[in-house]
Amino acid sequence: MPGWITYGLLGAAAGPFVMTYVRAATHQEQLAKRAWMPSAAASGFLCAALSWVAVKATQEANALSWFVIVGLLLALIDLIEHRLPHRINGVLLVGTVVQLLVPALIQSDFDPLVRAAQAAAAAIAGGLAVYVFSRQGLGFGDVVLLAPVAFVLGWFGWYQLFAGLMSAFVIAAVSMRVLRSNALALGPFLIAGAVGAILLT
Repeated sequence: MPGWITYGLLGAAAGPFVMTYVRAATHQEQLAKRAWMPSAAASGFLCAALSWVAVKATQEANALSWFVIVGLLLALIDLIEHRLPHRINGVLLVGTVVQLLVPALIQSDFDPLVRAAQAAAAAIAGGLAVYVFSRQGLGFGDVVLLAPVAFVLGWFGWYQLFAGLMSAFVIAAVSMRVLRSNALALGPFLIAGAVGAILLT
């Protein structure tokens, strides 16, 4: 079976599990009443995204699939409740690091791994600076989320890191201006920016 079909089926199967966790974490009665609709939407999105991942980045497909699935879970929780649970953030980071370590070991090439770690450290340092001096810009959960986002982007290159973070912040700023609201969750923009930068560049 072609890899893209296998990953597409994985994404389709993961959709209901993601939405079940989101409903449990956010206690959303509306989601529970029409459970099949958000589950179908999540399955369709993950099916398409993971199929694309398998074609675009074959060697990193496992790590990226993990990032997309857990990232969607985090993004939905943040969208609904404006919080990014540290436990899920940690799971996202550890799972991504471990699964990117595998291709580094197989290829005996640790340069992407070192670059990814440097990118994560730089992003966290910058995020902490913004959080300390201007708390209206970033929440602490957003700072923590920068670690896995910057790590996975840094693995692919500095250009992807720049493109992913800049697109996330710019689109978030434009959305806030258009909607005239400073209360938009940043997590979905960070996840979407990372996935877009990897798959579209």
